[in-house]
Amino acid sequence: MKDSSKPSPPPAVLTVPKSLLRTAKTTQALSTSLAAKLAWRWFLTPFSFKMPERERPFENRFEGPELLTHRRGLRFPLYTLGNGERKLLLVHGWAGRFTQFGPLVKHLEELNPHFLEEHTLIGYNALAHKGAEGKRTMMPEIAECIAQISERFNGLDVVIAHSIGANATLYAGSALKTSIGRQVLIAPPGRISAMVEIFCNTLGFNKKVRSRIIYNLKKTFGEDFDAHSAPELAPYNKVPTLVFHDTEDSDTPIALGREVGENMANGTYIETTGLGHRKILRDRKVAEDIGQFIFNTNYRKP
Repeated sequence: MKDSSKPSPPPAVLTVPKSLLRTAKTTQALSTSLAAKLAWRWFLTPFSFKMPERERPFENRFEGPELLTHRRGLRFPLYTLGNGERKLLLVHGWAGRFTQFGPLVKHLEELNPHFLEEHTLIGYNALAHKGAEGKRTMMPEIAECIAQISERFNGLDVVIAHSIGANATLYAGSALKTSIGRQVLIAPPGRISAMVEIFCNTLGFNKKVRSRIIYNLKKTFGEDFDAHSAPELAPYNKVPTLVFHDTEDSDTPIALGREVGENMANGTYIETTGLGHRKILRDRKVAEDIGQFIFNTNYRKP
């Protein structure tokens, strides 16, 4: 296992409501203990963003939602499109939704006119996300959703995952023994500890607050909680994998993605430039590489 004590990457530039920044600053000035409690709650709470109207037509193509019940007793929505034998699951990132994959799916349909005859496309929104119950969640619970969906469909032939969804997909396969045939990981996050630092830097929380979050993670997942991170899971991966990360990703710095991609066992790493954290989901060249990977079982690195 790699040393997690190495310097952390530079802070990311996330879009955070100014009201949250003001609240963080004021609370921290009053009490470190109070700020730590607030930070921990926020760390588990996906910021709520309204779905853009451009994503609505894609959502409307799907049947559903069917509501699945997570082990926590909370329900989350499941959508399907197509009737093919191959099951393809779309796994969104933190504060995201499956409809963000609309442009990518459109490109795949253009590349393969029989795409929806060969595949059943599965979309879902994780706990505490659009249409799902709950206010807070964490990566292992997102992984549990993936495992539950896999069981519902007797295995998944392909998973395409973005951001923290990529970490959840790796965790679902390794820790939960989820059946996945192939996986595409786009903009995977780094170690959980590094993401805590990015979170605190973005919101203006100090080192004392960061330490409290780390303490909570150790209390919840054990001293070696970083073992659940994508960079730590990558060397043990057995599923054929395609990894993408952009050099100008301001949410998950390229240093984090490289550590995942370059150490991915049974995988191919492709680095892009100029697409950032979300535009990469709409890029046609990325879609072409994904198409080659999921349509061609003899895929080789381009």
